[in-house]
Amino acid sequence: MPRRFKPLFLSATIPTGTVVTHNPHAQRLAMAADAPSVALGKFAMSLNITAITLRTLHRIHQQLADLTDQISAGPRQITGRTKHLEGAEAKLTIVQNDIKKAKLLADQKQLQLRSAESKLVDLESKLNACKTNREYQTLRDQIAADRMATSVLEGEILEALELIDGIRKTLPVAEAEVASAKKLLADVKSRVNTEAATLDSHVATVKLELDGVERDLPADSRESYQRMIKSKGADAMAAVDGQSCGGCFQQITGNMVAELKMSRVVACRSCGRLLYLPESSSGS
Repeated sequence: MPRRFKPLFLSATIPTGTVVTHNPHAQRLAMAADAPSVALGKFAMSLNITAITLRTLHRIHQQLADLTDQISAGPRQITGRTKHLEGAEAKLTIVQNDIKKAKLLADQKQLQLRSAESKLVDLESKLNACKTNREYQTLRDQIAADRMATSVLEGEILEALELIDGIRKTLPVAEAEVASAKKLLADVKSRVNTEAATLDSHVATVKLELDGVERDLPADSRESYQRMIKSKGADAMAAVDGQSCGGCFQQITGNMVAELKMSRVVACRSCGRLLYLPESSSGS
């Protein structure tokens, strides 16, 4: 009995003369036959431009992010130096208040001492006026007790004066710290103001470059790109590392790699970054 072979594919000719086939291999052969060799070059160039464009966009957004961080670092540095100055001034205020309190205490003790000494003079003047021994002895006992209290006051006054001297020794250090903090703050403000103008100029230049590169994006890719940039900024793109996302390092599918090689914008299914082929892959 003769063997019967199954046809490899079915084809039909439509009125325009185009061959329609259900065999994928035959479809590729038909497309290759119809496409001139220049079309392959254009397709490769389109792929390279797309890869270069996304790679350049990523670089530019990273530059903008770095410049933005540098600009925002200036006010943070000023804030830090301002807090340092405030801390130094607070320490100086504490030292000054401690000196005032110690002087006030010493003055109070000295007033008490003068009052006690005046009382002693008065008591001693009354000794000669005593009419009885008992009265005389009572005054002598009172004078002795007051002299003891006066001696204690003199010791307390001496301690207060020594305390004042000790606190005053820390005053120059606190004043020097405040002066140093003021100078550092002034230096930081001057440097930040100088750098701000330069950084703003760099930002304007980079933004001009960004605007020029964004115009090279295909119309069907621009919307996805702008949506991702608005959401994630400089972290919206990543280079493919082998078959993994260069941002989150999760593996991507072979179909995604194939789409990238066909110059399509592909988003990582794990982190959502827009992926592009690295320079080595796009040139191969």
